[in-house]
Amino acid sequence: MYHKKYAIVIIAVLAIIMSACSKSAEYNQDKNADWDEQEYNVKTLNEIIRCLDEKDEQALINMMSKNIRKEFNVSAQIEQAFSVYGKTEDYGEFNDHGIMSSDVRHGKYTRKVIGAEMKGVKTDSGRIFDIMFGRCVIDKENPGDVGVYKIYLKDREYGHLAIIGPISNSERDTLKRNIDASNGITEEYIDETASIIIRNGKTNEAHVIQNDEESIGKIEQMLQSMSMIPCSEESYDEWDYKYTLSNRKNQFKVMYIFRDGHCCVNDKDNNNTYYTIDDTSTYNELIEFAKSLVD
Repeated sequence: MYHKKYAIVIIAVLAIIMSACSKSAEYNQDKNADWDEQEYNVKTLNEIIRCLDEKDEQALINMMSKNIRKEFNVSAQIEQAFSVYGKTEDYGEFNDHGIMSSDVRHGKYTRKVIGAEMKGVKTDSGRIFDIMFGRCVIDKENPGDVGVYKIYLKDREYGHLAIIGPISNSERDTLKRNIDASNGITEEYIDETASIIIRNGKTNEAHVIQNDEESIGKIEQMLQSMSMIPCSEESYDEWDYKYTLSNRKNQFKVMYIFRDGHCCVNDKDNNNTYYTIDDTSTYNELIEFAKSLVD
C-alpha cells in the first residue's frame, strides 16, 4: 500500500518537473526566437543603410514583400530616399520595436509583424535621420505579404522625408510639405509676392513685373504702408489704375484699384474694402509709376 502511495507521489513529482522543464524550454525557445528576430532586425537596418549609402536600388526592392513590390511604385519612392539621404557618418542607436501587430489562432501566430529603428543616424549632409522599418514574418492567409512592408526616413528637423511602401493621402501631403520645407519652400515662401500686374482702366493696357524682387518688394511696401481712411462702399465700374499681386504659384493675393484719390482693396477671399487716400504723396507716386508703364 505504502509502495503504491510512494509510486503515485514520485510519478506526480516527475510529471510536475517534466511540465516545468517543458515550459522552461518553450520560454527559452521564445526568447531565442525573439533574439533571432532582433539580430535579424539589426542586420536589416544595416542593409537598408548600406543600400542608401551605395544607392543600391535593386537590393532595397528585393527586401520589400512581393505584394508591396506589385502594388506600389517602390522604385520612385527609393529614388526619393536616395535624393535626401547622402552618406552615413554615424549609425546611431538601435531600438527594437518588437511585435507591432499580430493575429493568433489556437495559440499559434497566423500573422506577425515586427519592426525596429535606428535612431540618430548622422549623414554627411548634416541631416540626422531616424530610420524605421516594419517586416511581416508570418502571414498564413497572404504569404505574399511576408517581407519588409514599409521603410521610413524621418529627419530630426523636418519630419518624414521619404516613405517606401504603402502611403496614405495624408502621409503623401505631409511628405510633400516636409520636402518643400527642407528645400526652403515653406508656405510663407510660396505666398510671397512674385508678380505684379499693373493695368490702365481706360485703355486696358497692362504691364507685368516679374523676376524683379527689388521692384516688387518696393511696390508692395508702398501699397501696404499707404495711409488710407475707410469709407462707405463706392462704385468702381470705372477706375484709373489697378495693381494685382500674385504669389510664387501664380495665385491671386490682393488687388488695389485706384480712382480719383480713392482705393478699393479686393483680397484673396474676394472681399472688398473701400478707402479714401490720406497719404497723397505715396498715392501720387504709385499713379505716376503706373502711367510710365501703361499709358
